[in-house]
Amino acid sequence: MGSASLVANVNIAGMGFPVSFSESDEGAILQEVTVPKGYAGVTTSGVGTRAGVVTSTNSSPTITDSDFVDIYWDGGVLYGCNVSDVTAGAITFADGNAGGDVLPANGTVMVVSVRKDITVAFEGGDASALAASCTSGRCYIAFLESGSEHFAVDIANKQGWFWMESMGFANPIDGDTIDEIWVSTADITADQQFTVGVLYDSVS
Repeated sequence: MGSASLVANVNIAGMGFPVSFSESDEGAILQEVTVPKGYAGVTTSGVGTRAGVVTSTNSSPTITDSDFVDIYWDGGVLYGCNVSDVTAGAITFADGNAGGDVLPANGTVMVVSVRKDITVAFEGGDASALAASCTSGRCYIAFLESGSEHFAVDIANKQGWFWMESMGFANPIDGDTIDEIWVSTADITADQQFTVGVLYDSVS
């Protein structure tokens, strides 16, 4: 039997509002992985689309053909792009299963980050609690079924994300058979530690 809990104090105009949620269930998934840092660059092609070129300030980024990357910039994110070529720091990508925003004007400062793949197996509708966090920097997490993204969250710098059934909000992955979780970070200074937890009903 596993459990999940959230205890916080929300402060509005000097007045405190205690908040508490808890869940218990038979199954739990806990994964902690190292997510590779991203590479800074600028857009040089593909304005207004989800396929193009970002030229990195690093002439030899650790990104290779066929990698899937997420691309961050101030006010936007483009995710799930399939890299087709990396030459002298110029990262060319097709839209693949990309979603999110379209590329902004050429010269916009970007961060290109390789996704980390986490293999899992659970029915989304059985989940009673979900939580995710990254040690530093903005990060992007996606829950997938058979290679297709079914739910994703763009998490702000040093902020976590969570959902609990007792909060009264709809389960964001209800009806999905989740077999992968993908995550990337917009941090360009160092690799990051990413943690994800799932509490779920494992009794059929």
